[in-house]
Amino acid sequence: MDVIDKHIFDKYPIDHYGAIWDKLVPVHFGRKTVLPKDILCFLQKGLIRKAIVDSTSDPEIDISVDFFLEGDIFTAKADNEVERQFSYQPISKGVLWYVAMDEVRKLFLESKLCSATQKVFLEEQLRAKVLREIQLLKSTPEEMYLFLLKHTPLFIQYVPLKYLSSYIGVTPQALSRIRRRIS
Repeated sequence: MDVIDKHIFDKYPIDHYGAIWDKLVPVHFGRKTVLPKDILCFLQKGLIRKAIVDSTSDPEIDISVDFFLEGDIFTAKADNEVERQFSYQPISKGVLWYVAMDEVRKLFLESKLCSATQKVFLEEQLRAKVLREIQLLKSTPEEMYLFLLKHTPLFIQYVPLKYLSSYIGVTPQALSRIRRRIS
């Protein structure tokens, strides 16, 4: 029987005995697993890539938007035109726990702690998105790589270079040149 490790999600103010835990369903995933949509995800183990996918283009040139690592909570939604453009792709084997967004919405209405958690989560997501937008507008690819190296070294350690280069906005060859210059 699968048991979730609640402590890896301690950066979020979630009651370890709250109703959300009873509703979570595990998914053991591999690189070819298609994840469900319109869910709240608790990533216990593994690495997942969020990408913009254009079905008419080569999947190797999809744009990496974000990466989720152990202990991250994120939504994988498909309920509007913007969200349907994203794909959530496992990069490694792992374990993801999820609950349908309909259930989450009910919990937000019933629990003040769930509402507080939602607020913290949304504030963190907004801050990260604004910082990412500023980086994309103001930084060179080398500056972006150095920022990742300092602030999210796990990206550098675990994300394959072809996805990392897409995230930075350069070719894998250009990223290799940046890495050689830095080291």
